[in-house]
Amino acid sequence: MTTLLLPEDALARLRRAGLATQIDAAVFAAACDEERAGAPLDAEVALSALASIYGVRGPTEASASDGVFVVDEHAASDPKVLAAVWLTFERWLERAIPVSVATDLDELVSYAGDMCFLRRHASEAGEAPCLYSIDGWRTGDDASFSLYVLRRDGEPLYALGVPVQFHVHPDTEAAAAGIFRVDGVTDSYREHAPACAVCRDALRSAADRGVLPDEFRPLLG
Repeated sequence: MTTLLLPEDALARLRRAGLATQIDAAVFAAACDEERAGAPLDAEVALSALASIYGVRGPTEASASDGVFVVDEHAASDPKVLAAVWLTFERWLERAIPVSVATDLDELVSYAGDMCFLRRHASEAGEAPCLYSIDGWRTGDDASFSLYVLRRDGEPLYALGVPVQFHVHPDTEAAAAGIFRVDGVTDSYREHAPACAVCRDALRSAADRGVLPDEFRPLLG
């Protein structure tokens, strides 16, 4: 891991990734000092400092301008946090999210990641933004957190030098590419496919070739 010797270096990297765009440099430097507690300033510490400013209980005014929110392990099951994340994902997706997935953060993230990915079928040149996350750890209280972000291009996030997760279920990604796995119908694909011309064509083609698993056949209409 490359050590970042100065807070301004860390802030510049974050801003190249579309993060911390409205955060004052002095405020960020102070947060870095608090998070690192005398240790070298690296990418993980910078991310923890950023999270402390954004807030770690879901979407906040500080994080909204960057299309980002942070949730830590202590807040993940809080109904108020889940409700805020639910509403944010609905705004990002521009559609309602079923109540059935809105009572658990992991379920919300999985559904939203799938639906973001599937929107690429309806977007010009497949450029709809997708859902990414970066996991972090606060040494001060030994707590983990995750930063969630919507981006068309994940490369600036990967350039931060920390692990980045791209959110789409493997079965959803396969079905969207016309690869239909046995027991591979996800709720998100079941909801998406009947209204998607790309998916309908792929389903019909697989059915005509005799390779469409039975569980996908109801989607043919």
